Amino acid sequence: MRMTSTIRSSLATALLILISNLAYAAQANGQVDDQGVLAMVLNTEIRMADVVPSEEERKNLKQQAKDNYAGMLDYVVRVNASNRIYELVLEDYAKQKGITVNQTLVSKFIEKFEGQVSSETATKPIKEIAAKQVLQFQTEKAMYEEFGGRVIFRQSNPQMPIDAYNTLLSRYRDAGELSIIDEDLRDAFWEVFTPPFQYEISPENVDFNQPWWL
Repeated sequence: MRMTSTIRSSLATALLILISNLAYAAQANGQVDDQGVLAMVLNTEIRMADVVPSEEERKNLKQQAKDNYAGMLDYVVRVNASNRIYELVLEDYAKQKGITVNQTLVSKFIEKFEGQVSSETATKPIKEIAAKQVLQFQTEKAMYEEFGGRVIFRQSNPQMPIDAYNTLLSRYRDAGELSIIDEDLRDAFWEVFTPPFQYEISPENVDFNQPWWL
């Protein structure tokens, strides 16, 4: 499926917003226990300290959220923790499948977004962002080819193979390799995979032949 120029533009913006906003994560007030273990993935602990921003970024969150600060803080904690779970599982699945990062796609990603990502707008170097985006695309393509199922559109991911994710993550959970300890995080994490989905892509429009930024 070819993305229209409008969608591509919105995705570029969404990418920058995602990079920036996810950095405005938890621990923002002194009452947060940054040593608490939220989840375990493949013997790796995901702690509150792993999903929190710098002091400066916490100040930005307070300025943006204002009266809704506590709610936004809680939401971003869950998003960051969930993304870390995805990342660890995808990395392991990619290793099992022998997937290596396509450097040509990395270069094309950098060409596309280098002018929009700077030290002021992102918390990670563009090369690191590009490599993770490419690996995600390649791994999701392999997941979809193996498991199939429904694919949804999200601002942060225009072709997310939601059913394939559910199948893969459930396998890790059932094998004891994924355990979400925090109850609120656990409920929010698995709720994502419960239909109906707001933006489900018709099967004939699903196309993993190339990533969305090309």
